[in-house]
Amino acid sequence: MMAALTMMGLAVRNAGAAKNILAGVINASAVAIFVFSRDVHWLQALITAIGASFGGWAGALMLKLAVVALGVALTIGLFWTAP
Repeated sequence: MMAALTMMGLAVRNAGAAKNILAGVINASAVAIFVFSRDVHWLQALITAIGASFGGWAGALMLKLAVVALGVALTIGLFWTAP
């Protein structure tokens, strides 16, 4: 979308803002379609949303811990091999 907007002559900053607005409109229309659709199983959607939220939180926490562990390991390794 950014490429198309900049090819139309918009500056990069204006293209980024337009992209965000267009993405918001697209997502809002998708939400409206799903809300009024009879094919949505709301209990399963709620369970999936809760699981995705918890998984995102737990994944970020595990990534943070992995980065700290890697930093500690590198620090120990550098002190161990220092002359």
